[in-house]
Formats: sequence, structure tokens, C-alpha cells
Amino acid sequence: MFRKRMTSGLATLAVLAVSATACSGSGSNSGAGGGGQGDTLTVVAPGAPASLDPAKANVGSDNWFVNLTYDTVLRQGENGRTGAGLATKWGYVGTGNTAFEFTLRSGLQFADGTPLDAKAVAASLNYSRKNGLNVSWTSAIDSVTATGPLTVRIHCSSPHPNLPQLMTQILMVGSVISPQGLASPTKMGTQSFGAGPYVLDTAHTVSGDHYTYTPNPHYWDKKKIHWKKVVIKVVGNPNSGLQAVKAGQADAMAITANQVDTADSGGLQVVGAPNVFLGVNLVDRNGTLAKPLKDLRVRQALNYAVDRDAITKAIVQGHGHSTDQISLPGLDGFAADYDNHYPYDPAKAKQLLTEAGYPNGFSLTMETQGFFGIDLVTQAVVQQWKQIGVTADVTTDTSVGQWLASATSQKYPLLGFGYGGATSYALSLDWMLPHATAFNPFASSDPKITGKLAAAAAAAPAEQPVLYQDVMRYVVDQAWFVSVLRMDGLYAFNSKKLTGLTAAPSYIPDLAWNVAPK
Repeated sequence: MFRKRMTSGLATLAVLAVSATACSGSGSNSGAGGGGQGDTLTVVAPGAPASLDPAKANVGSDNWFVNLTYDTVLRQGENGRTGAGLATKWGYVGTGNTAFEFTLRSGLQFADGTPLDAKAVAASLNYSRKNGLNVSWTSAIDSVTATGPLTVRIHCSSPHPNLPQLMTQILMVGSVISPQGLASPTKMGTQSFGAGPYVLDTAHTVSGDHYTYTPNPHYWDKKKIHWKKVVIKVVGNPNSGLQAVKAGQADAMAITANQVDTADSGGLQVVGAPNVFLGVNLVDRNGTLAKPLKDLRVRQALNYAVDRDAITKAIVQGHGHSTDQISLPGLDGFAADYDNHYPYDPAKAKQLLTEAGYPNGFSLTMETQGFFGIDLVTQAVVQQWKQIGVTADVTTDTSVGQWLASATSQKYPLLGFGYGGATSYALSLDWMLPHATAFNPFASSDPKITGKLAAAAAAAPAEQPVLYQDVMRYVVDQAWFVSVLRMDGLYAFNSKKLTGLTAAPSYIPDLAWNVAPK
């Protein structure tokens, strides 16, 4: 479904934020079995995966489907740190973050029993970097080569500080595909060819409805296999889904903010963490379609005219926080001191418009997305802008395809947005660098931003957060967008049956390794 760099953030949004999921009356006998292994784990998902091919799956909405069957080079924990996976040693070589090397465990096998060595991993990574949906994340990679039986080196044409996370289960580029799968790429969309703790049971899977997984007999760490069976059901009614979890017919689901009280009253445990931000993107910063947007004072006025606290309270009901930036707490670019850089001040907004030559305001057109709550935020912002004389004719798209076409058409100077938490390097590829994406369709260019990003990408890891936070402050000062709120990704589950289902910024609950019977 998503084919280019411009779509990566929205894909993450689908699961990390507000996906509404459901379950029909399918029984789940979750609980500790012999040797600490549970019988069946049943979870629900908001929709069918775009593909079971990890290179073509959507980051966020498809991770659960893929991560059960594909192990990754490295593993990201809920603390945001990268740990060992198929590889036990890893790191950048030299300075500048352009060369990266890792060493695999010995004796690894794919689920089909064939050896998993450096040559196979290099072939898989080369496939994913050339055929993946999120090609921007891999665009700097020049080559991936096996330098020994168990060692692999990645070489980049420019600094790429995000390679460790790229190799994890969160972004899935490091999901290792077997030679058999690479030889039959069309089959990878509906079958599994990995080395993960489970394999897809195609005899008990109906694409688009339910997906069944059973243990991989060749998995390198049997202790990570907590279930005799895992079932992911695809149903779309949030209310019936929550009732199913409450009744014990399912074990876990993602919920929305207005379902938290119902989940609590039903004895379910709810966990959440900031995982997405929403607002309005002022993409026509050169005034190509809307001349007023070229003036920094106008863009700042549009920020001061928004009562973020009121919108946040109305839409996420305490499960979020107002914000002026496009990063999340716990991520490298989050600048805590800029969360309230534009306090609500309609009088100041009017003053800035008057200074810019628009005392009576102006009109413009806008596109927004009619899903994930993005349209609700957009509508609230538009209503508040009317107080300063700015009116917007809003087009609401109801499918991802429509959104993508509209966002990239350069027909709209403003775009409503939702974007999942990402490291600053990944974020910069979509939002800040001077190439056309759905989050920067006019390829806005600012030499200061480009220079700051280049310096941060090449810096040592310990130095990067300060540099990326400086970038965030600068783009907020330049009012490239009107960020409104960050929202928690929320999950409800039966804590009497499950343990290990946790939420954290830029993290997806790990069904493959961590979710276990209690």
C-alpha cells in the first residue's frame, strides 16, 4: 500500500496510535501450559497486512503479522535501546557513521532448515533496501556484503546514524528473508520465509480474516517461544472487539482514548505511551499557491491562534499532551523547552497578520485525512483560525490512496497530518530535507536546516541528541507546521492471562518475544 518514503510516518501511526480493532467470538484459551508455554494467544488487528513480505509490509500496522515469523539482526527494547538479535556484536566502523558491521550467532537456521549465514543475511538486506516501501530509510546504503561466514558490512554514501534501529523488529529492514523466499518474491506476500520464533500455518489461515502461527522447530532460542499457537484476527468494530477481550474470547487489542473507561471497568489493564503527533502542515512555505504562507509572521500567527490544550482535552481525553513540535519524549529530537513555544494568543496572532499585511485575514485550501482522528484535529484548528480571519476550504480524503495522491499533488498549501514517533534522522527524510515527499511536497529548502542535519547525522551517538534538538527548535521557530498534540498508543489486555505487553515511545508491543502467559 505504501510505496515511498513519504508514507512511512502514517504507516507507523496506524498501530502506534489510534487503531480501532475488534474480534469476533473466537475462543482463546490463554494461560500457562506445560513448561510455562501457553496454549493460544489471540490478538486483534485493525486490518489485513499490506503484505507478509517484511520489505513491503507497513511499519506499524503490519509488524505483528511479520515479526512472529521473521527474526531481525538486532532487537529494540521498550527502553528504546538496541540489543542483540541474530547478531551479537555490532557497531559503526571508523568515524562519520558511513560504515556499519555486525557479527551473527553461529549455527542459525531458517524455518525451512537451511543455514542462516552472512551471505544469506546480506542477500536479504540488499533485497529489502532496493524493494522496500520505506526506501528513504535505506537510500544512503551503497552496499551490503558478507565479509566472512558470520560478518556483514553495510557501507553508506552519506552518514546514516539510524542503522542500528533499521536492523530491528520496529522498522523491519533487518528482518532476514531466506534464499527460498528471495527466489519466490511473489509468494512472500502470503507465506512466511523467515527465521523467527513462529511460522505461518497456511492451512489454518484465511488472508484478510485470520492468521495462525505455530512454533518454528529450528528457532535458536526456544525460551522465546511462549505459545503453542498465536492467532491474529482481523475485524474492524472497536466496540465488539473490546467486549470480546472483556469476555475472554480474545487477549489483547489496541484501543482508542474513548474506550479506556470501558476497558478499566471491565477489569482489563490498559497501557499507553506517546506514539504519534497530529496537526496541520504548512507545506507551501514559498507561497506558491498561498502567498501569505511565505511570510514567517503569518506562519507564526497560525500557531499562536490555536488553543492546543483545549483541542487535546477534547480529542484524547487525558491520553495525550499538547505540543508545538514533531517529536516525542524519549526520542533524540525532543526539545522539552519547546513543547509550549506558541502559547494560545489570538491577539498576538492578529497583530502578526496585520504586520504581514493581512489585517482581515485570508482564505486558502487544505487537505486532511478522514481517518485516525486526523480530521478531528484539522477541524478544530480551522474553527479557531476563523477568530483571526483565516478561513480554509477543507477536502477530506477517506482512503490512504486518496491521501497520498492529494498530499503529493502540490494542489494544497496545507495538509492535515498524523505521524508516528521516529528518530530524527528518519523524521528528517520525510519532513526537513529538500526533496518532495507527502510531508514536504514542495521540497522546501533551508540551508541552515540541511547543514544542521548533516552535522547531526555524522556526529558520534552521544552528541546527536543535542544537535537534533537544535534542529527541532529551529524548524519550530520557522513555523514549518502547526503541531497540535501528541497522542498515546493505547492497548487493553487481560493482565490475569498475559504479561510482557508494554507500551513505549516509538515501540510496538513485542508479540514474538515478550508477550507471554502469566
